[in-house]
This record gives sequence, structure tokens and C-alpha cells, in this order.
Amino acid sequence: MNGKGYFLKAKRIIKSVLLSAFLLAWSVGMMVGGLYGMAAVIVGVPAVIGFTVFQ
Repeated sequence: MNGKGYFLKAKRIIKSVLLSAFLLAWSVGMMVGGLYGMAAVIVGVPAVIGFTVFQ
């Protein structure tokens, strides 16, 4: 195997690894963001209702 072919193969492997890492990080971020979003809604909606009612 010559150097150039090896380099191209390594580049492709690195690209696929980066892509899978990005997808993994994105899905984890979406899960965490979803949890934070749900918590914000659970905390925020009663707070806003209470604020508007008791103003």
C-alpha cells in the first residue's frame, strides 16, 4: 500500500469517526437539552401563571 492511499483511507476513517462523534454529541445534547427544556417548562409555566395572577 502506498502512502497516498493510506492517507486517503485514514482521512476517510477520521471523517467517519468525527461524524459519528458529532452525531453522538448531538443526540446527547438533544437529550440533555430536552430534559432542561422540560424542567424549564415545568418550572416556568406555573411561575408565569403565578406572576400574572398575583400581579
